[in-house]
Amino acid sequence: MARATPVNCGVNRVRNVRHQSDLGWWEMSWADPHPMLSSYVRAYCGWEEEPTSPLWRIEPPGSDVPIIFLFAAPVLAPHRADLDDVKPFGSFVAGLWDHHAVVGSRGRMAGLQVNFSPIGARLLLDQPLEAFANRMIELDDVWGIDARRLTARLEEASGWERRFSIMDAEIAARIARAQPLHDMLRWTMSRLLATSGQVRVNTLVKETGWSRRHLIARVRHEFGLTPKTLGRVLRLGNAVDVLKHDARARLAEVAADCGYYDQAHFTRDFREFTGMTPSAFLKGQLPAGAGVSTDR
Repeated sequence: MARATPVNCGVNRVRNVRHQSDLGWWEMSWADPHPMLSSYVRAYCGWEEEPTSPLWRIEPPGSDVPIIFLFAAPVLAPHRADLDDVKPFGSFVAGLWDHHAVVGSRGRMAGLQVNFSPIGARLLLDQPLEAFANRMIELDDVWGIDARRLTARLEEASGWERRFSIMDAEIAARIARAQPLHDMLRWTMSRLLATSGQVRVNTLVKETGWSRRHLIARVRHEFGLTPKTLGRVLRLGNAVDVLKHDARARLAEVAADCGYYDQAHFTRDFREFTGMTPSAFLKGQLPAGAGVSTDR
């Protein structure tokens, strides 16, 4: 029988969940960033897992830009959905995507994931996100030896609370050194996020005073996707979040709340971006918030 056990962590900010079943075991430790970083960092998640057989997860597109620091075993990424032809990744960063990704694990794995807002990722990396769009890039190729040093320091730290505090300081220092983002680009992304992608591009053009062509080019360069595609991705990401937190939600209501014309429109978009229907997505959810499994 499966077991998902919340762990009382006292006065610290870490929220732990443990799971054990025929699938294997995993423990996930969640925390919010320091309040001063709340507009840049969505959440921290440390994890350890050991599945009983290779575990493949689908990663739908959304508004988060993750950076993953791996302590044990690589993340596996298949070539063109071929699960027999995979590339192993150590610590890596993934930009915004306009389609789903599939990642896998074999055997014991441990690491720390930081989910950034697009603005936070743009400042942390101190470069436009266009080069990261629809890609997983080894962190060594971005930060060089600093990536290896930071990963080692995190792995050696005494517990998740300490690791998350190390990340607070690292992120704050890097953002403080970054070149500022143009105010209008920051405003445009904030507007897209605040409306979960339901603001029209024509409205953004009017509100910024930029030409349509200029707005599209600047947003794509700085964040990796065009405003229209970002809007669709953000709507989808909002719907995914609803389904993750309420498996009994009525799909017609989710569709209406997330800005789709009707349930059929929602299902078409969902299948286009994730490769599965909303119902299949719900059935694939792993216990204790450990993602969504897929066999392809």
